[in-house]
Amino acid sequence: MLYCQTCEIAIPEGSSRCPACGRNLHLGAWLIAGGLMVLLALLAGLLWGSGWIKNRVDRAEVPLEEVRAVAEKLVASSPDVHNPVGFSGGEQTTVEHWDGRRWRVSGYVDTKPQGGGKVRTLYFAVVQYNGAGWNLEDLQLQSMEFQAPRRGRAD
Repeated sequence: MLYCQTCEIAIPEGSSRCPACGRNLHLGAWLIAGGLMVLLALLAGLLWGSGWIKNRVDRAEVPLEEVRAVAEKLVASSPDVHNPVGFSGGEQTTVEHWDGRRWRVSGYVDTKPQGGGKVRTLYFAVVQYNGAGWNLEDLQLQSMEFQAPRRGRAD
């Protein structure tokens, strides 16, 4: 037995409207089903759209020289690298494409500390392109210090 929610009378099974008030008995179920269908369609559209954006970013081809230049800029701006004066050349810098949006760049940066001499720091940087800009995902540094050349004494 069905009951009308408006006038609370018993209605025979198979009826689509209440005989007393005329209310549609199946409208609520149709609204819920329609709402679920719209929600599922929106969710599917969002998932498809995010995949489309990700695939577009993943397929973006970035020249290795640009990746190297971005990595040098991000390494130079790191607080662990003090007073950079030069980076390794293109033949001494390695750029590896890891996946659609990440690269590993390795090379060295020369710095000039205040006490004189020269410090060469090997760097291993992982940079990521997110479609709008570059991020430094990981940076590992290993420094080697070179002494300033000593002037010979005339004896």
